[in-house]
Amino acid sequence: MKKTRDANFETANAKGQTVNRTTRIASVGSAAMDNEECWIYQALMRSLGLVYIEHQARI
Repeated sequence: MKKTRDANFETANAKGQTVNRTTRIASVGSAAMDNEECWIYQALMRSLGLVYIEHQARI
């Protein structure tokens, strides 16, 4: 994951705006996680620069 993130990390977009992201990795959360776990999970994924974060909530 680190190798892919480092190889594809963008610090600025085409307009020169700071974005600090990677669009080469996606994440799908679990329906078994509670609200607090989902918050922690999303915070971790955002700290890595992920843009595509999904969750399967079947409640």
